[in-house]
Amino acid sequence: MNKLWDKLKKRVTINRKLFLFLFVLFIVGLLAGSLFTIILNESDQSLVKDSLSNFMTSVSKHQLNIEQTLLPSLFSQIIYVLAVWLLGISILGLPIVLILYFSKAFTLGFSIGSLLFHYQSKGILLSFGYIFPHQIINFFLYTILTIYSLSLSLKLFDALFHKKRLDFRFILNKYLFILILTLLGIIITCLLEMFVMPTMISYLLTLF
Repeated sequence: MNKLWDKLKKRVTINRKLFLFLFVLFIVGLLAGSLFTIILNESDQSLVKDSLSNFMTSVSKHQLNIEQTLLPSLFSQIIYVLAVWLLGISILGLPIVLILYFSKAFTLGFSIGSLLFHYQSKGILLSFGYIFPHQIINFFLYTILTIYSLSLSLKLFDALFHKKRLDFRFILNKYLFILILTLLGIIITCLLEMFVMPTMISYLLTLF
């Protein structure tokens, strides 16, 4: 585990500019998603409020259907991870990877913004219950995967246009290891989302 952590820190150090760019992109996506909540029309605002109310009611009454929420969430995240991973092998996939990363940050920002907009001060605690710890871990995994994906795309671009040789088998094996690590992490966070997050939100609702 220590060796793995050291490798990740080394990767972040090597790709410091790329990491900084992704951090800025994440913040922009988060803010854009939060602000988008405010500019929705009344009809859309009502739909969001009803969805949140139904969700909170289901959680507080312990009526949340785990099977119907766990599998779709797990499936969508696995599709996202596989898409980013596969796009890393393609030079043309670089801008799409950035768009996907931004969309994830935008969606998270929209969810947090909706909670804050409709529950005001209570939304701060509910947002904490919504993102901790699974969403934080998810974005850590997404960021590491995205860095590797973008790095590989850039290396392939450099090799293609500057005629540089690459040990593609070694790079692909390491890239495959990152995929497996990310998928395992996603499975764990999905379990946290389905079993820990509802408990936290249910507890927070009792405080109001």
